[in-house]
Amino acid sequence: MKRKKPADAPWVRPLLRWFERDREEFPWRREPRDPYVVWVAEVMLQQTQVAAAVPYLERWLRHFPTVARLARADADRVLKAWEGLGYYSRARNLLKAARTIVRDCGGVLPRTVEGLRALPGIGDYSARSIAALAYGTPVLGVDGNIRRVGARLYALPSLGDREARDRLEPLMPAGRAGPFTEALMELGRRVCKPRGPLCGACPVRRWCAALSAGDPQAYPAGAPKARPRRERKAALVRVRGGRVGLVKRGEGERLGGLWGFPLLGRVPRGGKRLDPIIHAYSGFTLTAVPVVVAEGGEAYEGERFVTPGEALDLPLSVLDRKVMEKVAKELGAGNAPRRK
Repeated sequence: MKRKKPADAPWVRPLLRWFERDREEFPWRREPRDPYVVWVAEVMLQQTQVAAAVPYLERWLRHFPTVARLARADADRVLKAWEGLGYYSRARNLLKAARTIVRDCGGVLPRTVEGLRALPGIGDYSARSIAALAYGTPVLGVDGNIRRVGARLYALPSLGDREARDRLEPLMPAGRAGPFTEALMELGRRVCKPRGPLCGACPVRRWCAALSAGDPQAYPAGAPKARPRRERKAALVRVRGGRVGLVKRGEGERLGGLWGFPLLGRVPRGGKRLDPIIHAYSGFTLTAVPVVVAEGGEAYEGERFVTPGEALDLPLSVLDRKVMEKVAKELGAGNAPRRK
């Protein structure tokens, strides 16, 4: 495909002017750019909406203001700071990468796409985005917003990452890699939305082939969504006096690295069942039935008995926190099971 030059895309300058005038201010956009903040923000935004991620980022930076501070941190403290964001492998990889940066890179985030991609948890998209936003490297990281904007600009039913880079990266003005990337992302997030695009507020509407075709929302063609699967498990709550048993999940497990209640495929006999808790994850919905039993039988490896109050200092998933709230009420009511 013949590569276009910036002069062949008259929409680039209006897009950049719009971004410079109306852009939202976020911690990762503060000048001078801090590559560490850009990196952490990029990881948080992989699976989290901007509005939800910002307070988490600000709290994270209070705990770990530099890559060196993060590298020295305890894994439980890191996961506690991440608590509620989900996809906890992101936090574990941030810690691993920080230790690698301090050990092998002199404490400085790599400047190249290749160097960034070699770090735990950083794929091709993130490496390109971080390089462009933090260092001005003339590369384009393509996210869902950029794919949608590109598909509508050219009225394409689909647009893969490679084709998006082939079409858009050559249009990147010299020295403007960061603003160009962020402008496309922000346009997709705030204006060129998946449903109900705000075409009247779009700075590039004059050049949008999808708008000219009469139905911008038809581009790109949406793939049918799979119905989320459903799971049902028992959350086993072992009681010793006024304390409950928690286990630390392995890194290869769901919610790896967090403390929580053992989840069993079948609800055990005996014990006291509490009202089920329904929690939605990406792609599936889990119904957890808390079952409160007196300590007994085979102990779990690494099991720790804590009060509900002490549990708040440990990194817990949202699901386990909900179970803990129910259990705290149950124990407070004096209804903990008695060993026979």
